[in-house]
Amino acid sequence: MTGPQFIQIMKRLTSESLRHAVASHLFPLLLFYSALIITLASTVKFSNIPEASSYEIAQRAPIEEAARIGAEELEKSGIPLIKGEIRLLFGAVKVPWIKFRESAVRYFESMLVFLTSDAAGVLFALIWTAGFIPEFLQGFWWSMFKLRPLSTGFMLLAKTLSVLLVLSLHGAILIGGTWLALGISTQVWNGLFLWSFMILVLQFACFYPASVFLGTWSRSTLVAIVGSIAFWAICWMVNHAHIENLSASDQKSASALASHLIDIAYWILPKPIDFSIFMSAAMGTIKEFPPPTPWLNAWENGNIQTFFSILTSLISSGVVLWLSCIELKDPVRD
Repeated sequence: MTGPQFIQIMKRLTSESLRHAVASHLFPLLLFYSALIITLASTVKFSNIPEASSYEIAQRAPIEEAARIGAEELEKSGIPLIKGEIRLLFGAVKVPWIKFRESAVRYFESMLVFLTSDAAGVLFALIWTAGFIPEFLQGFWWSMFKLRPLSTGFMLLAKTLSVLLVLSLHGAILIGGTWLALGISTQVWNGLFLWSFMILVLQFACFYPASVFLGTWSRSTLVAIVGSIAFWAICWMVNHAHIENLSASDQKSASALASHLIDIAYWILPKPIDFSIFMSAAMGTIKEFPPPTPWLNAWENGNIQTFFSILTSLISSGVVLWLSCIELKDPVRD
């Protein structure tokens, strides 16, 4: 196969995936979800929260210390006393805030990450794309491509890549739109938030192959949805058990055999908690808005290795895709 032929096939598959995405019954819900998050970001307003860049000394006085020193002395020192609010939904929700505006933006972005690129965002993406493979294998394009001298495994991998491209397009719109809306409403532009797009794509690439396998095996969208969510939950529990076991005392740690099995499962399966920690570190919020203590301790002690965690998660997804290609060659299925 030549390069132009591959590009042509990918263009057709991506167009078919886009058409499926638009025709999907979940697409209006996805649009509503994205519009809700972007609208939420656009309604963020600050009251009495200064910017750190406005002060030569980029720090603020704790309220207790400020009360002891006095407002006049604080004003002379150039250190502000901050007693402001973060206002959401046009002031309907008010959150007290005693730090600078940049910190408030990072705080809100850390919450938005959960909805766009972390657990909720990834699960929503898996639900949305679960029907792509079953419908493709029973549809017109699958019948047409089978007439070409192409392997079924190649067609499945190309279709999976096209779904990843469609998800990336939507993720770019959602995360880019959220960043733009938040920047316009707060006038604070934190480019580190855009790292969440890369983490979203990586996480989806690690977990979507399970949906591909289940869709290939069952030809059922429902099985793919339930199975991919269950797979993500199992991976999360194994990841959590591994971190808890690292931080546990000798008396509370698991037995040697159980600990060994947890370690094996941890390295074999994708690691959703690790991705959450990577995202927090990339955005610079891991110290300011820390994750649960065992997670933070595992990160600070070097027990979570970014390169090997991502590499083994991607290898795991590659193995599942390979099993999907083997399953597709079953003559009973064809």
